[in-house]
Amino acid sequence: MHTSLESSALVRPAARRVAKLMVQLPSLMRDLLTTLVLVVALGACHKAAPAPPQPPARVALWEVSSEIGVQGWIMGTVHALPHGTQWRRPAIDNALRQADRLVLEIGEPLNPTIAGNALARLAYTDGLPPPSQRVGPKYRAALAKVYQSLSLTDAQFQNEESWAVALQIAAIGGLKSGMDPETGVEPQLRAAIGSKPVEGLETIDQQFGVFDQLPPRAQKVLLEQVAVEAADNRDDDRDLMALWLRGDDLGIAHESSTGFLADPALYGALVTQRNSAWANKIDAMLKAGAQPFVAVGAAHVAGTDGLPQLLKARGWKVRRID
Repeated sequence: MHTSLESSALVRPAARRVAKLMVQLPSLMRDLLTTLVLVVALGACHKAAPAPPQPPARVALWEVSSEIGVQGWIMGTVHALPHGTQWRRPAIDNALRQADRLVLEIGEPLNPTIAGNALARLAYTDGLPPPSQRVGPKYRAALAKVYQSLSLTDAQFQNEESWAVALQIAAIGGLKSGMDPETGVEPQLRAAIGSKPVEGLETIDQQFGVFDQLPPRAQKVLLEQVAVEAADNRDDDRDLMALWLRGDDLGIAHESSTGFLADPALYGALVTQRNSAWANKIDAMLKAGAQPFVAVGAAHVAGTDGLPQLLKARGWKVRRID
């Protein structure tokens, strides 16, 4: 149950202000859930750290073909990167030249105001207890630590549903990571595809709607696990980026079974169901004669339920390009 239209209108300015603070969700949270939150963050002002020295990138790329030849490509992305990160390689550039369109999680260029309004429409329910009272007792210390480190309080999330609190905590925490959405993969792909069309697999409201439809128990687990991850001193952003740069989709698949994604309800809603819906859309595109370059969060292409395997199950020949 959400607030009335009148109440929602009152909270929208606050939602937009919070949205502009969002830079990136850390670790797999970033790549699974935040093409939307990514662009909400474009108005945030911060200085991104330069990329550390790195070996030549081997970002994973798959070729999709049939008896008539190559018809498409699939690549996993990291939605925010340190300045100067070198991730492109000839195989990716060749595929972009051959593709007739770019397919992203969200097709339209995202706007902080639109995203803030979407958050306001979905994220509020009157009469909710404070977030610190919604998490289990053993998670309250972690949430308190995160609040202190990010200068947050329960009052800033009054009547916000747990999924929205989790996303905002994770995103605001990302300000410290040095990741910059403006230098992320999607803006570079948009530039590289030139005048060719850009299409989306989801809309802004659909992405937030995935979270809004989570049952209360799953939202509680999400908030608890985000608090634990945000309170941890490990640099999960850098760890994930390293896996992605060296094309370690098996490593990414392993990470996809930890943290909040170890919960079956969350994994099903955030990964399995979305991947299946996306695979159906891509399958239809290919059958209609399109030649798409598909770029989605890295966790969506990894493992047995990643897009390459799902398209293979639908009868396409899928080959990783080394």
